Amino acid sequence: MLKRSLLIAAFTLSACGGTDTSAPASADTPADGFLTQLQKDYPVTLSKIADDVWVHTTNYNLPGQPPIPVNGLVVVDGEDVILVDGAWGELATLSLLEKIKTETGKPVSKMIVTHHHMDRTAGVDVAEWQGIQIFSHPDTAGLAAKSGFPVPNTSVAALKEKGARTKVGDLEVAFPGHGHAPDNLVVYVPSAGVLYGGCAVRGAGTKTLGNTDDADLTKWADSLNWMKATYPKAQIVVPGHGKGANLSLIDATLGLISAETAASDEAP
Repeated sequence: MLKRSLLIAAFTLSACGGTDTSAPASADTPADGFLTQLQKDYPVTLSKIADDVWVHTTNYNLPGQPPIPVNGLVVVDGEDVILVDGAWGELATLSLLEKIKTETGKPVSKMIVTHHHMDRTAGVDVAEWQGIQIFSHPDTAGLAAKSGFPVPNTSVAALKEKGARTKVGDLEVAFPGHGHAPDNLVVYVPSAGVLYGGCAVRGAGTKTLGNTDDADLTKWADSLNWMKATYPKAQIVVPGHGKGANLSLIDATLGLISAETAASDEAP
């Protein structure tokens, strides 16, 4: 869990830095130093892909393995800044929130969590601590709790059934059905033609389906075909990991599912 005492101390210092009005302000207060070091230790890349739309990418490090890139989306929607998925880790998510605030000039106010796996839920405690409104599938909290992952405190009942769609600001959030996970949501930004497929869509050039522990290959294919039919005007498709492209990512993921299914059928 988040080392709250350290974070609270840092932000308290930031908020109360002018307590001793007789002393000149420090060029590098303890809070500033903390945030500077945080962003060095947990670097964030924000890549602008359309007006008011960025892909955020951070890396998760496992011992003895190459860094795992983790994507999400940032959308400025009027007065709101909407974050789609945080970083994989609490401190990494805090670094991400600070980076977004610096880039957009406004703090994140809403966050959509696209499924219960740790690479999507690891930052929800930080987000809720900062007063960010959370949106998730109604099954996400229970699935996260069962897996021992951080649990979002709120969800959207209207997203329960396959094919359900709702709005968060001007963004459309949809539940295409079971795919990579039983609760995976997708997000469409109509003003930019951006479809965030999350982990339901594999990145460009990816050769495997990745973690399939919670996947249902037949339902996953159905969900992807639903996405293609529902968002035919999508110009940019953003995966949960790896490089984005266009709707060809959905076709490529369908191909991987077909290959995996065929291999399973041939296995003795």
